Amino acid sequence: MKKRYTFLFALAASGLMFSCSSDDDLMADDAAQTSEEASAIFYTPAQPDPAMFASSDASTNLTRLSTSEGLRNCITKAGDTTGALLAEGMATEEELEFLAAEVEVIIEDADTEKKKLDAIYNWVRQNVKYDTQGEVLDQSAYSTFINLKAVCQGYSNLTNVMCHLAGLSCINVNGYMGPYWMGHAWNYAKADDRWYVVDATNSRFFLMTATAQYKNDYFPMMIDVNLFEDDNFVYTWYAGHLAVTEVKQGGALLTVPFSINNLRISSFNPRKALPDAVKVVYLGANITHVGDGSDIGIDYYGKGVEAVHVHEDNSVLYSENGILYRRNGDEVQLCLVPTAMRWVELSSKLTRLEKNAVYHHSAIETLVIPASVKTIEPWAVEDAPRLMWIYVPEECTYLDFDSNYNTKEYDAPTRNTFTGMHRDCQIIKGSVPTSIRRITV
Repeated sequence: MKKRYTFLFALAASGLMFSCSSDDDLMADDAAQTSEEASAIFYTPAQPDPAMFASSDASTNLTRLSTSEGLRNCITKAGDTTGALLAEGMATEEELEFLAAEVEVIIEDADTEKKKLDAIYNWVRQNVKYDTQGEVLDQSAYSTFINLKAVCQGYSNLTNVMCHLAGLSCINVNGYMGPYWMGHAWNYAKADDRWYVVDATNSRFFLMTATAQYKNDYFPMMIDVNLFEDDNFVYTWYAGHLAVTEVKQGGALLTVPFSINNLRISSFNPRKALPDAVKVVYLGANITHVGDGSDIGIDYYGKGVEAVHVHEDNSVLYSENGILYRRNGDEVQLCLVPTAMRWVELSSKLTRLEKNAVYHHSAIETLVIPASVKTIEPWAVEDAPRLMWIYVPEECTYLDFDSNYNTKEYDAPTRNTFTGMHRDCQIIKGSVPTSIRRITV
């Protein structure tokens, strides 16, 4: 006999109302439950079509290089206009007009691009003082010039704007600085057809191609310009990867490419909305990064995505039933439930359902948690207003907190295990009944 827990969620002045049926109630409800379950539909995601995955090639695998070497490879193959335009929002027209006059004085004796770059770099590092007390909140180029005090972001912003006003291509870089992996900002600037690594904060300056001199000290994670673009995608350096960050056009089935300009793509992390037509995303063996935590682009920008499929040769990511996971030995860790997926059946490789495994999901109607899951954390599901059925394992430990906020184990879902579902959501102990009608989408 299946056991059913009924959770009622309603808005009331007294707060959340909670109810858990007794065994007698459950027995009396069995007949009605069977009828209710039979009315549900099992939406089975179509299995991946192997032909839809991008074909592997002999492109350079940038993930085997240091991040400095990887970015160098990308910039080397990027077009001549890379970094030529100042990024939006760096300064107002009035601020640019003011700074342009100052830059003209700074570079007045420079008769080559390299001398202009040297003059700007030396002016910034010699005149701006590091804000050790955190006194200056505004790290814009204009504020840094006026106050002559900033942290690394202010140094980078001022160097960037000054370079552009002098007619030099320049890129803002954010990442880490060794050996302690401290957050840092610096620049890549181009002069006389050669790129340089420019860190005015620390008075360090390198030819970009001389990566042996700086690769163990600088770990670039993100830049403020796009590197490549074709008819379908935009590519840039994001989170230490060559990444697809924008999908310009695509049909219902979207294949993420394997490489661009003979450089292997290792991240798919959109920063803009995917085309409405995209329903299924295919990630090849090359894609090892899709973002972390709140930075998973498919989640926020793929509102119509119903399934994500990963190539079986992928050593980092894994998919099953259109759901995305990260590999963890023989087990997996849930990464993403596609935003438009209605029936969610989790993998039997999953052993623990963590907090916010399903979070802010407006489409999910049914959640099937396999018997392999032995532990479910509090708030495993939060804010899923259409969720009507949750199938939980026969034997499972549910974590929550006692009145003293100490972690405690329970043998049934608590009021905090699943929150924000449909007011009539049913938590059913046991497997999915065969009476449910199944269709393929």
